[in-house]
Amino acid sequence: MPKVSVILPIYHSNPKYLCQCIDSILAQTYKDFEFLILNDSPEEVKLDEIVAKYKDERIKYFKSEVTRGIGGAYSALVERAAGEYIAIMNHDDIALPERLEKQVSFLETHPDVGLVGTGCRKFGEFWRFYRFKSVIMPKSHDDILALLGFKCPIIHPTIMFRKSVADEHNIRYRDHYVSLNDRLFYLEMSQYCKLANLDEILYKYRFHDNMTSRVQKTRIDAEQYEFKNQWLARHGIELSEVEKEVYFSYLTRGRARIRDKQTLKVIQGILEKLDKVNQEKGFLDKEAFRKVCGLYLTKRCMNAAFFGRISAKDIIETTTLPIQKTWLFRLNQMLLGWKK
Repeated sequence: MPKVSVILPIYHSNPKYLCQCIDSILAQTYKDFEFLILNDSPEEVKLDEIVAKYKDERIKYFKSEVTRGIGGAYSALVERAAGEYIAIMNHDDIALPERLEKQVSFLETHPDVGLVGTGCRKFGEFWRFYRFKSVIMPKSHDDILALLGFKCPIIHPTIMFRKSVADEHNIRYRDHYVSLNDRLFYLEMSQYCKLANLDEILYKYRFHDNMTSRVQKTRIDAEQYEFKNQWLARHGIELSEVEKEVYFSYLTRGRARIRDKQTLKVIQGILEKLDKVNQEKGFLDKEAFRKVCGLYLTKRCMNAAFFGRISAKDIIETTTLPIQKTWLFRLNQMLLGWKK
């Protein structure tokens, strides 16, 4: 039996991107794996032809009779997987050669960890230079869970997880979600094992006009709203309607533009409330979560300074959270020192 099952759902895939994706898996330094590919776009005969050109016996190709959706496709592949470990792969991305080898090595030496992701490098879209950057996620279980209520703390297509944990506790992807499957999967797995990230770039994440996060942006926004509501309710955190709107629109949305002081003050109040409730209930590691709340207050102060020319001097002096006073933050606030 193979040690690893690499699972790859494909759907109206770009032929060039798909070939680069498959090539990157077949070129892995770690060789003991099966490669399960599911075509979830039954009418796409061209994809059948592309996969058929590969004569590697590790490839096992399947085709849906009807489109299952991303969650259903992942679950179908997990059911078919024979490996001890399952590695996720996106049809338009590239795995660096040592990805599987390093993740297997980590899981073999950390039996308490059931799921591990890696860092990634964004690429594609040559006209959007800000996309070309490397992303490293938190390494430890406590830091990962502390970040979950703000952003996704593990890059989904980089993960490798133990099939035994998923099978024993019947953890699967939901058919009806486009974007929530990753966070819900991590949340369920975290109840039975630890989560981790390798602080290495082992994956290349492609940005392009037809990626799911753009094509289905409205639906994804609604799903993220749903998850954040679930996260607040799960931990017994009550926010007013005004606070919820700020939490969803300005605090947990990466590209929010804060242009008024009142919004920044509401953000301060929300973060201090989250920290206070956790200090009392301890649903997350207290120090890790407090650090995340302080980080997000720092980020939003910087955001308000840049987009609204708003000084955060009074917030810095009164907040109970740890502000990360980097040189850029200090310079920014010094230049706005004349503002109240």
